[in-house]
Amino acid sequence: MGQLILPSCGVIYVDTSVVIYIIKANPEYYLLLQSLWLKFQLGELEIISTELILMEALILPLRNANISLIQADENLLISSEVQLVTISQLC
Repeated sequence: MGQLILPSCGVIYVDTSVVIYIIKANPEYYLLLQSLWLKFQLGELEIISTELILMEALILPLRNANISLIQADENLLISSEVQLVTISQLC
């Protein structure tokens, strides 16, 4: 597996897979992503994504009525410092 090279500060865009890997503690990627989440929790990095991440991350937990995963996703994406930006169509 590769390395995750992060800046000392700044803004990082994350996609749905990153959120799923960290919440479900995916064994292949969890250790790799720990440095990102640590820097985020310490306030060294800001994490942004689009509002689409909510729908994508919640599809399976909602389908399976997995309340604990639904709450974990919502806590991370709605109640935290993750900034969700609106998707707009460019002309």
